[in-house]
Amino acid sequence: MSSHPYLLGVICALPLAYLALAKWARPKPIPLIPHYPISSFWGDIPRLTDDMRKHGNIFDGDAFYGAAFKTGAPIWQLFVGPFDKWVGFADAQEMEDILNRATRTRAVDQSDIMLAAFSGTIPYGMPSLKTGDVWKKHRRVMSPLVTSKYLKSMTPAIAENAKALVDLWRNKMVKIQAHQATCFSCIDDFRYVSIDAITSITLGESLNTVPHALSVLESSEVAVDKHGGATLHLSKLPLYESLRYLFESIGDATTLPVFAAYIKQQTLRFTPTFRGHYKQVTNHAFSALSKARQDVAEARALGEEYEANSLVGMVAEKEGLPGQETLSEWELRDEILTYILITLPDGCSGGHDTTAAALQWGVKFLTENPAIQKTLHDELTRGLGDSPEGRPLTFDEMMSPERTPYLEAVVSEILRCAKVAVASSKQTTEPLKLLGTTIPPRTSIAWCTHVACDNANAFNEAKLRALDPLRSESSRKNGLGGRSLWTTPTDKFEPERWIMVDPETGHRTFNPRAGYSFPFGVGLRSCAGKQLAVLELKIYIATLNLAFFLSEVPEELSGHRATIQISRIPDQAFVAPVAWSSVNH
Repeated sequence: MSSHPYLLGVICALPLAYLALAKWARPKPIPLIPHYPISSFWGDIPRLTDDMRKHGNIFDGDAFYGAAFKTGAPIWQLFVGPFDKWVGFADAQEMEDILNRATRTRAVDQSDIMLAAFSGTIPYGMPSLKTGDVWKKHRRVMSPLVTSKYLKSMTPAIAENAKALVDLWRNKMVKIQAHQATCFSCIDDFRYVSIDAITSITLGESLNTVPHALSVLESSEVAVDKHGGATLHLSKLPLYESLRYLFESIGDATTLPVFAAYIKQQTLRFTPTFRGHYKQVTNHAFSALSKARQDVAEARALGEEYEANSLVGMVAEKEGLPGQETLSEWELRDEILTYILITLPDGCSGGHDTTAAALQWGVKFLTENPAIQKTLHDELTRGLGDSPEGRPLTFDEMMSPERTPYLEAVVSEILRCAKVAVASSKQTTEPLKLLGTTIPPRTSIAWCTHVACDNANAFNEAKLRALDPLRSESSRKNGLGGRSLWTTPTDKFEPERWIMVDPETGHRTFNPRAGYSFPFGVGLRSCAGKQLAVLELKIYIATLNLAFFLSEVPEELSGHRATIQISRIPDQAFVAPVAWSSVNH
């Protein structure tokens, strides 16, 4: 009997089997939540890829979430292949209520993509842990670093780093003017100063990348583009290069589907390049920890009190004391790396790149607003006194909002507009209601904080109030949480929005709850390093403003296109710092 009929049957069945498989694998939307049309089992991957190429990320302008939330919908679905389902959420009032409740009841927890992204570099650090007993222990052990006592002890190192940056910029301007340039890129400069500060805070000794940059500045190459913008190619310290490599390894993984991120991280950690950089960083960290332990032992032997002024010193100081919790060596290793490498609205602290990104955006905003620079300069010179431009700033000065309310407002506005942590991700562990819609377990939620806070303005009040019947009972009860809706456009850099003026006396005060802004996340796993980050930003912004007026840079070098690699960083950050004595007030 001929086999041709069977072969013909198989050939005819293949297209039907393919169609059935494609239909089965096609993403299944959650009912009642809007989404873009699903044309294949790839879901939104083609659009996401195109948006990353065009816009640098999926949040800004007409990119994926930017366009989705412009429709007025506060919730939107995203499909990364057939099995990776996401929901984006952008309502500030409901977001605050849910995350304050749900992270404590564990209705939401760390998302799989974050676990996968950090699995290769810091598998035992807080970002890689679910919110269980182990995570809580890590939080308890590491949290004393951000108390006032330790912040005060760290301030001199941060302030000295800020002064070193001023020296670097003065020398850079001399260097580039000799090449007929008018401004220079400062992206690397803020990475240098941030990593010097965080290594000093974490390890007790700065990496000294800014002094190194000063030492090689004279011999460095200068590339000047047709718009007069200079980029200086400075040789970098090997340890700095290793830290940047590890950071970028994490950032690359956050843009992938979960399974791809996990495979990439687990494969990468066994490559010679990764192992070499990782060994260099961890050896340096453990060397600092060993020195701190030795110093503690010597102080105890002499009956003296040991004064910790770094993370490793704080850890060593508590080891061996009755009632003190400790972490294993590999857990300590990963928490030290967490502090150095990253800070997210996710329960981790410190981090050099997010501070650097906020400063990169900050100088862009200030350059575009000369009147704001002058107002800040007047306040600082008047409020701080004692020639503050010629000395390092102090902890007490930076923690006195009654003396410098405008500095507080400028830093808060930089954090609001920079959108450094553009969103945080969590995963549902049980059914969760979002504005009346039930989100099933194991669904990843992108809490789009920047969109939510921008939309919480008086121009959208009717739309926001229309959602009230769908809100949770506690959300309706708490309302705006003592805030107001923003009354000035949220796409405008306007520090005055944070200032309250007494109508009778004209006295100006800073109002930290003037409106919605969640730069450090919300809930139990919000950023534990908020106080440290704000202190650093205030010192750097104040020191630079006292030293320089940031003059205009060419329009071609002042774009706002951004790329997201854990932090949202500008593609361009050029500055033209000049002495205040040359500015016509």
